[in-house]
Amino acid sequence: MQIDFEQLVREHAGRIRQIARRYAHPTAVDDLVQEILVRLWRSLPGFRGEAKIETWIYRVALNAAMTSVKTSIRDRELRASLTTKSAPIQATLPGLNPDDVLSDFVAGLGEIDASILMMYLDGLAADEMSSVLGISDNAINVRINRLKQKFNDTYVG
Repeated sequence: MQIDFEQLVREHAGRIRQIARRYAHPTAVDDLVQEILVRLWRSLPGFRGEAKIETWIYRVALNAAMTSVKTSIRDRELRASLTTKSAPIQATLPGLNPDDVLSDFVAGLGEIDASILMMYLDGLAADEMSSVLGISDNAINVRINRLKQKFNDTYVG
């Protein structure tokens, strides 16, 4: 199967960047996007077309993002262990406007639920999500219903 990599990147750049924003610190989003693109490029010859291209992109991008998160955590732990004095971490939540509601909701989700929500919003079917995440179709559908309920409870009232 012959796939034009540049066309693939143009068509799915938004999805790739969205995944990177979800898993990377704001200053590291571009680095994660680049890592995802490198992994897509390297694994493109192995794409057999057994799954939709979108499903394959999610799988590669999420694997790159998970690796990035693990590396980031390991680096932070190493720095913390080398530092005798650590600075306090201050978390602030800016006031939400309508554009920030979805970002705020996704930020409060776990890794799997955030991935499911992003794929759901992109129109992937439960079986496609299942092949990316290794969770049964039924479990995917249950999580989607719970996410909808949680969103309604949190933002709709």
